[in-house]
Amino acid sequence: MIKKTIRLTAFLVAAGMLTTGCGASKKNKESSLPKANVFEFSKKNMSETLEVEGVVESSEKDSTLTTELIDCKVSSVKVSVGDKVKAGDVLIELDSSEIQQEISELEKLVSDSDTLYDFRFNQLQKQLENTKKSGNLDISEAEKKLNDLRDEYNNLNTEYNNQVSRYNTLIGEANDIRARAEGASDEMEAAGLMAEYEAKMTEAAGALQAYESANAQMKSINESIPLAEKSLEATKIAVASNIDNVQYEIDTYSLTANSSSDNTKKLDELKSKLEKTIIKATRDGVVSSVLAEEGKVCSGGILMTLQNTSDMCVHVSISETDLLSVESGMNVVISIPARKENEYSGVVDRVLEIKNTNGFDSYISIDDTTDFRIGMTANVKIKTIEADDVLCVNKKSVFTDEESGKKYVYEAEKQSEDSYKLRKVEVTEGVSGESLVQITGDGLEEGDYIVSAPGKFKEDDIVSVRVSR
Repeated sequence: MIKKTIRLTAFLVAAGMLTTGCGASKKNKESSLPKANVFEFSKKNMSETLEVEGVVESSEKDSTLTTELIDCKVSSVKVSVGDKVKAGDVLIELDSSEIQQEISELEKLVSDSDTLYDFRFNQLQKQLENTKKSGNLDISEAEKKLNDLRDEYNNLNTEYNNQVSRYNTLIGEANDIRARAEGASDEMEAAGLMAEYEAKMTEAAGALQAYESANAQMKSINESIPLAEKSLEATKIAVASNIDNVQYEIDTYSLTANSSSDNTKKLDELKSKLEKTIIKATRDGVVSSVLAEEGKVCSGGILMTLQNTSDMCVHVSISETDLLSVESGMNVVISIPARKENEYSGVVDRVLEIKNTNGFDSYISIDDTTDFRIGMTANVKIKTIEADDVLCVNKKSVFTDEESGKKYVYEAEKQSEDSYKLRKVEVTEGVSGESLVQITGDGLEEGDYIVSAPGKFKEDDIVSVRVSR
């Protein structure tokens, strides 16, 4: 009885060992398969946006109001920057007293033609002399303004460079002191050195603030210099034109002065000139700048500028890094501080090809400008890639066949519970992002396993998989 029990026990032990050995063999076989990292072929959001800040402007160029009567002083300015005006509104009145006096005198002379020639000739000579004097003063004033701006810019540039150099020196000294503090032999020495370090950093902060202030002022002046140059050139042209006009009148007056009809014509010209002393808005808009000053002549003839508020855009600057990702026609989302809860749609209207100090000027059209005002700041999100909920894979999963040049991925097809066979599937790439690429075509289905790193595998390989999420 005891022997039977021993034999049965030995049989059971042997059977158990055999079973255990078979299971281990199967497990070892499966674990010997190469491991492939895979991920599910699924839909993802590949959209990308570029966020920039800009300023609301008129889509049209400024309408510049000028006058040819640069010898007339401004007697009254009716508007200020920011005022809304309508076409025909009176904006500026020029001093017309001299013109009215000329009209009065000429009307008197028309009735006394015998004395008209000498009187008018003397008047023209005085006008020529006054025009030259006034013109020279205008040119000198415009030149002084331009030179003062250039001098101020150069002085600020020197200050900026000095403060940058001082800042860099102080930072270097502070870093040296801190290094000494870190290597100090005792806490008292370290505390003293750290106090010196903090003092140096305070000085450096002052230098930083100084050169940032100088830089800001330089930018402002740099924007004013082209306008001053334009004003100087306009003044020179206008002065030369006025002198030529008066000289021409003197040269030709003797041929026409004895004709009463010519005097009547001159009166008409003076009355037309009188009408031009009332400056009116040429269109609806908002006053964006006022150069005319009461009591002063119109140097250069430029009085003010208007902006059209019926058609506005957002002016932004695109950095050199982002330029090639932005194109005309891209959709944008705009937000403004005045309506933080609202978003406004628009499109990229144009991107200029020339870089300025801030980047590449770009203009965003606004679909609904109701809440916008010229001069507002606006946050613009440019949709550089629009691809919501698209089937995509990691870029590294796609490889190119050297012979055909076609694009492929490896799909892991399940063979058994723990083994997969690699299938080479031709794909077509769509929208490409930073790490993902859209895949189009019929070769794959959503949920398929795609090999993450195909370089170490080949078609028909049998592998086990590790699914990445």
